Amino acid sequence: MSDTASTPGAPLRCLELFCGIGGFAAAVQGHANVVGALDLSGHAIEVYRHNFHDHGARQAHLEHLDEAEIFGYEADLWWMSPPCQPYTTRGHQRDLEDHRARSLIRIMALIERQGPAHVAMENVPGFQGSDAHALVLRTLSDAGYEVAERLLCPTELGVPAQRERYYLVASRRGLRPREKREAAAMRPLADFLMAPTDEELGQVVVPEEALAKHGPGMRIFDLREEPGRIANTFTGAYGKTWQAAGAYLRMADGRVRRFTPREMLGLMGFSPDFGFPDHVSLRQRYKLIGNSLSVWAMREVLSALIPSLSGAETPVDAKASEALALP
Repeated sequence: MSDTASTPGAPLRCLELFCGIGGFAAAVQGHANVVGALDLSGHAIEVYRHNFHDHGARQAHLEHLDEAEIFGYEADLWWMSPPCQPYTTRGHQRDLEDHRARSLIRIMALIERQGPAHVAMENVPGFQGSDAHALVLRTLSDAGYEVAERLLCPTELGVPAQRERYYLVASRRGLRPREKREAAAMRPLADFLMAPTDEELGQVVVPEEALAKHGPGMRIFDLREEPGRIANTFTGAYGKTWQAAGAYLRMADGRVRRFTPREMLGLMGFSPDFGFPDHVSLRQRYKLIGNSLSVWAMREVLSALIPSLSGAETPVDAKASEALALP
């Protein structure tokens, strides 16, 4: 079993599997070297390349990935965010019997054969206790990894947006002890809001007929009256369905609007210069963001493997890069 190592003191070489739009890359930027990024979604890869030009991102079916290629990256750390549908109610919780779990099974077989020094992953809370979860723990234990796992929501870090996820970090060189932190002060949701441009406003205002039909089931905030509200989890269905996919904002004129992609990215911890190719539709932007990762939570978890992340910017001390305003 290989344990390829970077030069002592050099940043870790990281391989992103199921990379999406680059939540992992955003979290470790300046702290590690991403040497490859793979995902089945061509749309996600296009956005990834738009923001991280030198990471060698490409579309790939990980179930059939050539082992010579994956080992050829000589990565110290493999990051994984495999499909969550096998472990969700909406995905019928078919677990390892779901065809979308085959890629995870394949990667576990590769780790068993020739694992990197470090492994880390993210999934929905329902992953914990599944057969896939048992397979991951068994594989890592048999391969000699020290493992730590936890459920973490960005609200624990002071981010006013729910997104509880399962996280795992594993190392054959030992993990840094988890730092004890005081409870983070919750940052106001208004700090993450930006007055929509005229173009954005025309796209995000909820039509009156939709509000009349679905309004009672929508989570609508009026932050002038309730400044301490916390946004519920934004999912990939935000912008497609009106209920149980994210929160909405009531504007001063009484109209209701969606959060803009820029606001959602800010709540996820992406930098203000993260963007999309112009031709990517609003619906596709919502889907890709809703399927991505909390950069804040990633930094917290990955600090067990990358010590410099323990001092990275937090939601509490982050400064807005643009003038923010209530809608």
